[in-house]
Order: sequence, then structure tokens, then C-alpha cells
Amino acid sequence: MAFKRALVVDDSRSARLALKMLLEQNDLKVHFAETGEEAIDFLKTQTVDVIFMDHSMPGMTGLEAVSVIKGNPRTAMIPVMMYTAKEGEVYVGQARALGAVGVLPKQVHPGALFDMLLKLGLVKDRRAQPRTKPAESVETAEAGADDIERQYDQQALGMSVQALVSRILEDQHEVLRSDILSSHRNFAKLVAAEIYEKQRAEEEQLQRRSGPEKKYGAGALAAIMLVLLVPILILIGLLWQARSERDVALEEVAAIQQATRQEIVAAQAEATDLLSDIDAERVESESRFLSSLAALEWAMNHGSGIPFEETALNEQRQETLEGLLVYLADLGFQGTVRLDTHLGEFCLEESATGGYRLPPPDMPVEECDYFGHPLDRSGSVSDRQTVGFANFLAASPLVNDTGIEIRVVAHSRTDSSRRYMFPANLQTAGEWNRIAEQNNRVEYSLVPNP
Repeated sequence: MAFKRALVVDDSRSARLALKMLLEQNDLKVHFAETGEEAIDFLKTQTVDVIFMDHSMPGMTGLEAVSVIKGNPRTAMIPVMMYTAKEGEVYVGQARALGAVGVLPKQVHPGALFDMLLKLGLVKDRRAQPRTKPAESVETAEAGADDIERQYDQQALGMSVQALVSRILEDQHEVLRSDILSSHRNFAKLVAAEIYEKQRAEEEQLQRRSGPEKKYGAGALAAIMLVLLVPILILIGLLWQARSERDVALEEVAAIQQATRQEIVAAQAEATDLLSDIDAERVESESRFLSSLAALEWAMNHGSGIPFEETALNEQRQETLEGLLVYLADLGFQGTVRLDTHLGEFCLEESATGGYRLPPPDMPVEECDYFGHPLDRSGSVSDRQTVGFANFLAASPLVNDTGIEIRVVAHSRTDSSRRYMFPANLQTAGEWNRIAEQNNRVEYSLVPNP
């Protein structure tokens, strides 16, 4: 089957990856370009079936790139779909006036994308076809049977090869024996018929010489018995020869069977060594993968302290999480990314409104009104994240279409863990709060599926 080709032009790596996942679900091969200039250079040597063009990019804008593409006779017939967050009837009119076939939003619904590809003739409508069992269930069933199949691989290999060789040799032996016996019988019949004709001719000659009433003498009877005995002796000789040939054939069959058994034993030993090497390579590969995840966790958690005034899961942490998910998706990671939000124990003073705030850095620690955090008794996730971060978790393809689960845990004062302890010789509130800010953090944990 020939795959249709799509070109995605967008300077956002996460947007390119999200659209790529949706297009590959519809059997399209996807190419990337980060700018309009790069897309035009790509189309000078390559051809595609559809182009998805972002509006705002460094250098040439999306509308300018569409104008250049439609002005080139070589690329003018390629359908261009604007793929952007920009809205409004004026923008849609501008895009269509320059030759774009339509406008899709950044957070495009898979059904809407499929309908657009169907109208362009790039996919076939399979929604009316009978449903098949999900690939994930098949893979799960196959994975559950791997251990059982591996236990029977060697035994099944030896038994099947040995049984096949034995059956072939037995069939060849029966055919050979049948051919030899048939040949000997035919030869004996020919010899007996020839002797019988010769005997009948001699009897007729004797009858003509001795007359009709003359009886056989002793010599004639002896000659007749000798003539009858010759075919019997010939038949016995042929049977003895057939038995000798059969014994030789059986010895050859036994030698072939012995050689076959030795080859089967050698093949089983080689298969065992190969399976052992495969298991060792798999264990080593898993170890390297887990080591890579541990190093990535350390890098994500290094210097992850959050100032007192900031919300733990805000737009800055959203951008960090987005980059982590892109990297994990490229790595093929399947599992859970856990975000644990811990509260720092700050030195605070009462504010005029009745709340708490950070005191001046040079204030003595003994004058702090409260040691803790305003969210000490809250374990609610909604208190630790912004609306934008919550919308990202709910709608981003990086969260919903990559097989990676995001789990957020909000720790209260009682179960928040300290990363750094407070020395006994601290003098000022500023020294105390610098340590508290490092304990006020988000910890990232990468848990792959078993």
C-alpha cells in the first residue's frame, strides 16, 4: 500500500509532534519544516499530497508561504490547510483567497481532521466496516503467551524434524521394496512363460515322434520335473537378492537417522545459546533504559525550588513538562510521569489583611510569627495549579495520545518531605527562607509500565 505524504510547517516542536500523531493514525507519512522558507526549499525536490501551514513563524509568515506555493505551477495543485490558533472570518477569507482549502484549529479534533482528509481523498471511510479487536488486546495476549511458547520451542523443533525425516525414510523404504519385488515377479513370470512354451513345444514334438498311444518314459518325466524346478529356483534366488538389498537399505536408513539425530541435538544446542544471548541482551537493554530514566529524573529535579509567591504548577512548569513529554515520546517511553508538590516551611509574619507574608530578610528568626506555608492543611491539586496548566493536562495530545499518564500529587504539611535541613545557627529570616524555598518544590518521577 502506497502511503500518502503530508508536510507540516510549524516552528513549535510540540505542535508538530501532536499533528504527526493524528496524521499517522490515518496512515499518512509526515515530513517537517520549521519555517516557510524551509518548506519552499523542501518542495523544490520533494512532492507531498497535503500541506499543513502554521500562521505565525519566524521570517516568512504562513500566508506569504501559501502565496509562493500557489504561485509555482509545480506546487500550485497541492492542497494547503492552515493549521493555526488564529480565528476570525477575515483571516479565513484571506487564507482562502490565497489558495488555502480551509483552516484547522491547533487543538483539532481527530474526527474533524479525518473528515477533512476524507474530502481531499487522502483516506478511505472505514467507519462502516466491522470492528476488529484492538491491537492492544492482541499484543497483551501475545505477550502473555511468550513464556509458554519459549518453553516448548526446543522440544517442538526436535520432535517435528525427527518425525518428518523418519516418515520420509519409511516411505522411501516401502517404495523401494515394492519396486524390487514387482520387478522380480515380472521377471519370474517371463521366465516361467518362456519355459512353459518350450516345454509344450517339446511335448508336441515327442507326441509326433512316438505316436498317439506311446506313454512317457522315466527320462521324459525327469526332464519335465527339472523344467518345473528351474522357475522355483530362480524365484528363490530373486527373493534372497531382494532380502539382501532390503538389509542394505535398512542399514543406510539407520545411518541417516543417526546423522539426523546428531544434527537435531546440535541445532537444539545452538537454539538454546541463541535464546540465552537474546535474554542477556534484553536485560542489558532494559538496564540501560532504566539508567537513562534515572539520569533524566535527576536532571529534572535539580534546582527545582519554587518561590513562596508562585503557584507550584504554573505556565513555567507547563513548558518544562511539555518538553519532557516530547522527549519521552521520542524515546518510546510508556508509563506514568508523577508530579509530587511539596510545601516549604517558610518563616512568615502576619500581614495587615490577616494573612501571612515573607518578612524582611534581615529580621531575626526568633521574631517570625509562623513557620510553615499557607497551604499547610490543603491536599487539593487545584490549589497547586493554574487554569492554564489544568487545561493543558485535559486537552494536550502529548498527554492523551502518547500512552503517557500524568499523575499530580499535592502533599500537605504533614507529608511534605524536606530536601535540605535547617542548620541550628541560622540568624535571619532571609537565611531561613532560602532553605525553605528549596524544599518548596515539584519532584518528577518516571515510572515505566511493567
